[in-house]
Amino acid sequence: MVDALREVDRGQWNALAGPDDFYQSHEWLTAVEQDRTARCRYLLSYLDGRLVGALPLYRAAFEGSPSYRPERFRALLGVTGDYLVAGARRCYRSTVLLAPGLSSAAADEVAAELLRAALASAAEEGLEGVVLPYAPASMVERIGRSMPVTVAYDSAEAVVPGVGSGLEEYLRSLSGKRRHTARKEMARYAAAGWHTGTEQLADCLSDAARLVSLVEQRHGRDTPDILLRRVFRRQAEAADHRAVVFTCRDEQGRMAACSVNYVWQGTLYNRSVGFDQALLKDSFEYFNLLVYRAVAHASGHGLDRLHLSVEPSRAKLQRGAVLSPLWTAVVSGAAAGDRPGVRVVDPGAMERWAEPLRSYAHAFPADRWTLPGPGPGQPDPAGPAGTVQARPGG
Repeated sequence: MVDALREVDRGQWNALAGPDDFYQSHEWLTAVEQDRTARCRYLLSYLDGRLVGALPLYRAAFEGSPSYRPERFRALLGVTGDYLVAGARRCYRSTVLLAPGLSSAAADEVAAELLRAALASAAEEGLEGVVLPYAPASMVERIGRSMPVTVAYDSAEAVVPGVGSGLEEYLRSLSGKRRHTARKEMARYAAAGWHTGTEQLADCLSDAARLVSLVEQRHGRDTPDILLRRVFRRQAEAADHRAVVFTCRDEQGRMAACSVNYVWQGTLYNRSVGFDQALLKDSFEYFNLLVYRAVAHASGHGLDRLHLSVEPSRAKLQRGAVLSPLWTAVVSGAAAGDRPGVRVVDPGAMERWAEPLRSYAHAFPADRWTLPGPGPGQPDPAGPAGTVQARPGG
């Protein structure tokens, strides 16, 4: 266990992170580490001197984000007490990092050892166990092969695949009606006379923070721009070489809109958007920066996917986003000796969430939208929570 990420070589750490793991990259976690509202520690697993697994742990003294507040985890998972947060903090996806090339059995063993060490750390602090927010089903299933894990459906991440072929190919992939709408939105934006740029976060963080703060306020979250400036400054210090900010400025050079993104292993990750409603011209600034400008940039820089964060809107699905469910998982110290398996709290929650959006059939690949479990993925009809027991040997 180490107390700071600077103690781990960036290249070795990032070698564990796959294309879906930007929010557990060395750069992103270094920025998160500067948030002093939580103490960070990092569990590391080595095999023959090679780093093969890692798991960040967070003990929050104060939690400003509603998504990570202990009371939310307790309500979502139906548990009591307090837990260490593992995997990532301030993220849209987290997992136990494992080296590529490990056999399935070895990867299971490394993940299990890291989680057992995390449980021991939690116990030392008088905590009930470990919570992993926004975990993919594959990691939930891996944990369930070695120990009991309780999970609840939490959200879904939205990704537009196949954008590397360019804007025209992307538009052709849409339905005829949606393609016509997209072209109209792009034409109105062009006619509005905006000056669209691609900037470094370090060069525009004050304007970006102000605009993102305005959007936060419109959604009922009072996040002052002075706080966002601090957050963006940390991100710029740790990851500015990965940052791409699309900006929309008027004739006087005032920034009216922005989209803050990060590049990671073939994917352009959107982190936040900001707008000043008083300066907008009813020219679809949001979709032009978030999607169309992003697709054009991605295709010109060898990127093939556009990640549009979580809690997807119909608008994102209409523009080609495909969804993957994310689960919040808890591993309890008290249950560590029980039989391995995945217990799903409220098995119907995922389908209830998805049902209003099912008309967008492309967004729900059948192989992803099933309950997690090492077995057939079906809930136990005998109780309110489904349990899928692990098969011996995984």
